Amino acid sequence: MHKNRRSSKSAYYAKILFAISFTLLLYGIFLDSREEQQLINPANDVIVESDTGDSTVHIETADETDKRPATPPSNQTNSNTNTNKNTTTNNRILTIDEVNNSIRGEIQNKYGIIIKYGNETSGYSISGIATEPITDSTVINSQLVRLRESLKVYPEGLFREIKNGGIPLTIMLVNKYSDDAITGITDSSYSDATISIAAAHTFEDTFYHESYHYIERYLFKKGANYNSWDALNPSEFIGWGNIDGSLSYSTTFSQTAGFVNNYAQSEATEDRASTFEYMMAPSKASCLNRGNTVWRKAKLIADTMDLVLSSVSPSVTEYWERYL
Repeated sequence: MHKNRRSSKSAYYAKILFAISFTLLLYGIFLDSREEQQLINPANDVIVESDTGDSTVHIETADETDKRPATPPSNQTNSNTNTNKNTTTNNRILTIDEVNNSIRGEIQNKYGIIIKYGNETSGYSISGIATEPITDSTVINSQLVRLRESLKVYPEGLFREIKNGGIPLTIMLVNKYSDDAITGITDSSYSDATISIAAAHTFEDTFYHESYHYIERYLFKKGANYNSWDALNPSEFIGWGNIDGSLSYSTTFSQTAGFVNNYAQSEATEDRASTFEYMMAPSKASCLNRGNTVWRKAKLIADTMDLVLSSVSPSVTEYWERYL
């Protein structure tokens, strides 16, 4: 009888220990998921910001420290191939200028943007920076084809959503700027935006960078804000405009780098646009590995876009999210 009582008591304690262990296991899983969620909480970062309507100019210059291979999107084809696809109509060979106009019309109709090139950009300047028009129709063709292919990786309806939201976009294809180091410029307000891109530099990287400035303008118009952005910077970072190459991935190739390149350290808006540029790159940089500083920044950008943009769905892995 005594033996049975001890056996019953042991079974009783075993059940209690099992219940405690199971509870601790569930709590551990809960904490792990909470840690994942607390890395980035866009709900706290996307808050109402006053709409001043002020125009902002973002000027991108070539970052000599950034030597990533400039590979076009995987679905991009040779510009000559694209030209030849539309060389005849009604048994007449089209001129390259007609082909260019056709490609422009195709892009404008599909995305709701305006494209200007050649003499249409003559005299265009921004913030005292002059531009030089593209005079070679073949170069114009190459830029138009690159633009068309680059746009394909964005969610369908994204650019029309921003246009319908009150910020129409004009893209100016220019040969170069009066400052040769400048690759692209975004001039935007809460009612209008112009992106200009120099043919003298790599098109895709510049377009991805400048397009984010445009997208971010709309995010802010919709009430978004990146209040916690600065908190993501490494403790060694002194402040915006204080460039420290040891903190940049492009100079150290360290996956724990706090910034993708030196240019990203110039200001917070350029940090986000440069990070987005890496998110859109044809190959993944190790700084985008899960848990790293740049990954946290990229995740915040992606989550904010998921929350604000109706053309972007949290249930869909967008092109810029494929490394996250």
